[in-house]
Amino acid sequence: MALFRFHSSRWSRPLLCGLAWLGLVSARLSAADFWADHVEPILKEHCVECHSPTRSKSRLDLSTFQNALRGGDRGAGFVPGRPEESSLYLLLKPGADPHMPPKKQLSDEQLALIRTGIEKLEAKPAAAAPTETASNSSTSSAMGALAVRKPVWVPPAGMAPSAVIDGFLERGWKARKVRPAARADDATWLRRIHLDLVGRIPTEEEAARFQRLPARKRRETTVDGLLAHPEHPRHLREMFDVLWMGRPTGNAEAQRRDHRWYEFLETSFRENRPWDAMVRDLIVARPAKPEQRGLVQFLYERQNNPQAMAEAVAPLVFGLQIGCAQCHDHMVAREIKQAHYWGMVAAFNRSKNVDSDAGFGLAESAIGGFVSFANLKKESQQARLVFFNGRTVDEPWPAEGAKEVDAPDKYRVPPPKNKERPPAPAEPQFSRRQALAEAVTRGNPLLARAAVNRVWAMFLGRGLVHPVDLMDSQHAPSHPELLDWLAQDFEHSGYDVRRLIRNLVLSQAYQLDSRPAPGKAPADEAFARAIEKPLSAEQLARSLILAAGPWKADAKSPAAAVTLDPTSLQRALVRDFPNLFAPEYNATLQQALFLSNSPVLESLLQPRSGNLAERLAALADDPTRVKTAFQAVLGRSPDRDELQASVAYLQEHPGQGGRSQFLWALLSGAEFQVNH
Repeated sequence: MALFRFHSSRWSRPLLCGLAWLGLVSARLSAADFWADHVEPILKEHCVECHSPTRSKSRLDLSTFQNALRGGDRGAGFVPGRPEESSLYLLLKPGADPHMPPKKQLSDEQLALIRTGIEKLEAKPAAAAPTETASNSSTSSAMGALAVRKPVWVPPAGMAPSAVIDGFLERGWKARKVRPAARADDATWLRRIHLDLVGRIPTEEEAARFQRLPARKRRETTVDGLLAHPEHPRHLREMFDVLWMGRPTGNAEAQRRDHRWYEFLETSFRENRPWDAMVRDLIVARPAKPEQRGLVQFLYERQNNPQAMAEAVAPLVFGLQIGCAQCHDHMVAREIKQAHYWGMVAAFNRSKNVDSDAGFGLAESAIGGFVSFANLKKESQQARLVFFNGRTVDEPWPAEGAKEVDAPDKYRVPPPKNKERPPAPAEPQFSRRQALAEAVTRGNPLLARAAVNRVWAMFLGRGLVHPVDLMDSQHAPSHPELLDWLAQDFEHSGYDVRRLIRNLVLSQAYQLDSRPAPGKAPADEAFARAIEKPLSAEQLARSLILAAGPWKADAKSPAAAVTLDPTSLQRALVRDFPNLFAPEYNATLQQALFLSNSPVLESLLQPRSGNLAERLAALADDPTRVKTAFQAVLGRSPDRDELQASVAYLQEHPGQGGRSQFLWALLSGAEFQVNH
């Protein structure tokens, strides 16, 4: 029996290549497809090893179309429509001086494909380049490309950030020829914003207060109130704990609590600490104040494993998973080198967990940690402090056969002479962790890009780059100029997380209905409708309790053996609903079993003092029961068909059994289980 009107459908479509994002109309997509299918594979096989974001010889990066068009020391890589004026093509021809690739000649067929690719790019009259508002990162869209292409939109000075976001997306809708969905109604939006900002559905009192607000400022006032709500930092803490640390196993939950990790996260979000400062502290792992001690847990929980530490930090600072480069350069995203992986590992391989008089922490040695790694050819290379963003840290290696000697003068905080308990974790004069932190949080535009992409995904349903931790040359952004602008704006704001969230949720894009406009449904990466997001275990636990009413134990209940409290409900849900922001969501058998016959869920449906089941039993007629239940559970009134079907069901199944099944249908249905 359908008891809700919520409709969810998903479509998938391959991402368009970078040309479309630079403003080309659909009539020119054939050129983009040709480039992606025929030219790009040649460049990746023969050129990108030396001309990538991290190894751009002659300052030429051929990893993306935009960067190739920008060119390097010799000017633009190519001129659209004019292969004989394009340095990229001329240097590949036989007899070129210098000749590329240096030791190999491309085949006639490959050269012909590159020539055709350039010819298919329609030449445009030169136009004055607009004022650069995007990030000047080497990974940004090339501003040099705009001189011969349709200019990227430049937001007017003083435009509200949320309106800028909408401006970029509207241009994307026009290029894709899609219609955005209608604006979500107040009830849908109110539920969505509460789930996203405080991790639960709104209370009946909050819904009534919302309706009393002036209509013009209703949503903005609600957003500001929720951002200042004490539950907001708790919700962010719960999400980032899982994103950064994973679901706790064994005694990890107790250790995170006892080591004050939860306190550190929640306090940081409550005080709105700058993102770059938080990330820097997590890497350095030396709290400046006693109340910041919990930050050490981020590395401490990795149990002296420098590879686990490196793999945890890379998505934070680069937006990348680097594990694939452990044994060889990345086979697909060629810009990710094996040296980058081991450079990150080297930054942590002098660190060791200790328990000191000052508390638990990570000691760091001043010597040792000089290791080598072997590539697939079994060639040995030294693990230098070389990182994906092109930054290196010079550190002399000891001469072959030389023995390093440790000494107190090499430390700010020396280690104990013997094996006694140290007064504090050892801190060397030169700290590799400190060097890494400086290299990836200062002058690193990838830090802001990774952060805004992650936060965008949290609130808009997927990243501008999807999946969010694969921001490499093989996963281009759906809206590159928007990503550039957001990253630059975030950096210029002082890495203000609360401001970033506010800008996103006040955009019209965030406020769209999840049901698409009539006609062909848009792909998710167009952000032309709200993307449905399954509730996390934490969101689901709090929302179930709020919807069903006060939850108190009843010794006579068959479910009395279950500990009836919010914490036990959350733990039961975490067991069966562990995923958070999965790239692709798939329901599991365990989730279906929980929703169909869990004694914990069943106990919510039984009448107890003041709960929803008791309130429904006390009402005089079934239509009133249906309207009350819909408002409490779904935050809206039933439509005519829902009211008719629900009343019919209750009349066919009178008594508590029928009412329990009716509530179960609402609580276990897609409309309640999903943030839409």
